[in-house]
Amino acid sequence: MSQTTRKRFRKNVLAGCISAAAIQGAVSSAAFAQESQERVVEEVVVISAQRKDADIMDVPISVTNYTSEQMDIQGIRQIEDISRLTPSLVFTRQAGSSGSNSTDINIRGISSNVGSATTAIYIDDTPIQIRNIGYWGGNPYPRIFDLERVEVLRGPQGTQFGASAMGGAVRFITPQPEFGDPSLYARAQVSFTDHGDESYEAGIAGGMQLSDTVAVRGSIYHNQIGGYIDQVEAVNENRGGRVLKKDINSEEVTAIKLAATWRASDALTITPSLYYQKVEGDSRDEYWENYTDSTDNDYRTGVQSLEPMADKFLLPSLMVQYDFETFELISNTSYFDREQDDTINYLRYQSFLRSGDTFGDYSNKVENNSDTVMNNSQKNFVQEIRLQSYNDDSMFDWAAGFYYSKTEQTQEQAFGSGRTPGSDFPSWNGSGFDYYPQVDGKYSLYQELEVEDEQTAVFASVDWKASAALVFTAAARLSQNKFDYWDMKDGPLNSGTRSVVTADQKETAFTPKVGVTWTPDDENMFYSTLSKGYRPGGAQPNVNTEFCGADLAALGLSGAPSAYDEDSLWAYEVGSKNDLFNGALKMDLNLYYIEWSDIQQEVDLPTCSLSFIGNLSDVTGKGVDASFSFSPLASLEMGFAVGYNDTTYDDDVYAGNGVLLKSAGQRLSGPRWSGNAFLQYEMMVMEYEGYFRMDYDFTRDNLAAGGRSGTFGYDPDLDALPGTNFLSMRVGARLNGADVSLFVDNVTNSDDKLARGHDGSGAGLYYVESYRPMTLGITATYRY
Repeated sequence: MSQTTRKRFRKNVLAGCISAAAIQGAVSSAAFAQESQERVVEEVVVISAQRKDADIMDVPISVTNYTSEQMDIQGIRQIEDISRLTPSLVFTRQAGSSGSNSTDINIRGISSNVGSATTAIYIDDTPIQIRNIGYWGGNPYPRIFDLERVEVLRGPQGTQFGASAMGGAVRFITPQPEFGDPSLYARAQVSFTDHGDESYEAGIAGGMQLSDTVAVRGSIYHNQIGGYIDQVEAVNENRGGRVLKKDINSEEVTAIKLAATWRASDALTITPSLYYQKVEGDSRDEYWENYTDSTDNDYRTGVQSLEPMADKFLLPSLMVQYDFETFELISNTSYFDREQDDTINYLRYQSFLRSGDTFGDYSNKVENNSDTVMNNSQKNFVQEIRLQSYNDDSMFDWAAGFYYSKTEQTQEQAFGSGRTPGSDFPSWNGSGFDYYPQVDGKYSLYQELEVEDEQTAVFASVDWKASAALVFTAAARLSQNKFDYWDMKDGPLNSGTRSVVTADQKETAFTPKVGVTWTPDDENMFYSTLSKGYRPGGAQPNVNTEFCGADLAALGLSGAPSAYDEDSLWAYEVGSKNDLFNGALKMDLNLYYIEWSDIQQEVDLPTCSLSFIGNLSDVTGKGVDASFSFSPLASLEMGFAVGYNDTTYDDDVYAGNGVLLKSAGQRLSGPRWSGNAFLQYEMMVMEYEGYFRMDYDFTRDNLAAGGRSGTFGYDPDLDALPGTNFLSMRVGARLNGADVSLFVDNVTNSDDKLARGHDGSGAGLYYVESYRPMTLGITATYRY
């Protein structure tokens, strides 16, 4: 499609969206004529998706919102729970040694686990997502305690949240100190997992006014999560021996938050805060498929040694607000400091690469020198200054601001050689072997990566209220992005020498957004938007030519490309939000069409199970997000939400020598269908408010992990994962702020596979991650 044709298409789509909204409004207004009887009006659900507090039904964006009370009753504790319950939000892990604990999160199929993130992750006004700079990494995520709410925003959010929000954003909003009555929130829980250890958690949070000018809030939380995977003696590919250690995948979480608000004057408010979190795990949530009877919840792994991890962050921030009566100034200054340490055992991976057998032998093999130690350091400084008008009866609402961020990431990796310490290491030179000493006597490769991302941006938005019912929106962000890259390697796998590679990039991006909103009455709102998303380019390390030389040669390459370019997309959306029958029926419908150009994607190298980043032509995405909730009685609410996404390559994508990398119509990632259904019933039992809650979520038509037949890197042994199913139930009672409930998670003991991999094409040992087995527990909360 030519540039002129695309511009014309965008205009036609926008015009068609406006017409469709008008037609849909007329039909919807006439569709229901009678309100439900004895209906209790619900409280307004407030979100800040547009950086201002507003009723969720009045915000022209596809949003899923979870309040603190909702997260408690649905048992949400971490990002995996939010993803499971939110259609079109996909959280994935990579299974296997080469997966190295990497994770990816995406919205509406805008998926790429390389380069800059496609989904922004925010704690309040601070972005915390990472750039994937090596073979290992993953975003940090706050655990769910003492959060005011979590917002999932679908579609490009670049004008508000910057370059890494091309698919959407996930925002964790923390409660702020309040003047007035003191508040208290406490939660304790104990649970028992089938074939696993017990889990415990306890946390307390509270706030109070210390004087007419000072208010404070603080919280502390601890969670001990029991494991359920046993480490057994590895005998061969299909048989394990005695149990060495039970329930090795345990985890411990500690989180502390402190904040104070100083009302320096009637106009000026200053809020410093501090957020600390530490997550430690004894080993991965990964089992060996060949050793496991998942139908009996007997999950086992033959990993040579445990693979501990630690991930901690510290987030100090300073919020300053000044009221100019007709508009306000908001300044946010923050510094995000994260340290992540992982240990991965590569014994089976090294055996397969060097012998073709996961239990094969090779020269100087030693099993206790196969651990790889990794460290990832992330430091983000963010300064944003925003001016915005109040939502009043004026003709225009506006916002404008300045944004600056500087992110430094350092990744350090020391690869255990898998050979006798002190022995020389053979390295293939293309025609024979050269022999080099190991780094520190035991490492085959030592690598340090340092990158610096610097972004400077100005942004502005305006809403023109053409009438009481019709609002036109225009917004834009102009960004300048700088990227510096430094890569040092040393060791036998780097030809026995120390090498340093540097690179830098500088780009300017303009991301506009236009939209129209029509609100014919208090019950119906219709909207249409056209927006652009953007992601900067970058540099990357070369892949190891000893193990990956044959794969690279098949692509006509002697090494991986050293850099990749930016990519961008246009998204077209039309949607409606309807609050009918005095709140008895709520509907939220959004249809979208996406054109994503020059996408940054990984090119898999099947023999060595590594990859590099390339710009792989264009893809088109289309889909729908819909949610419905129905309350036939004041005490009964039921509903469902569903997301459909189909994101595919537009054309065949070839390597330089004519090898087919991706084929036209090949899907990019994730399930086509994802959804959630729920039922909640409340009743009075004597003086107690009793309730019952049931949630069922699912995915269907998942993508094959092994790629598509006929394309480079296709692995026929990695079929499409089956659809997933997860059912949870909770029954409880409330009285005077106290809430005690019994729950069952994974009621059906679903063992659906969430990730599956092996050490390379032809390897017969498979690594899998699945749901936690059925878990029963009791939760007690108190709110004052």
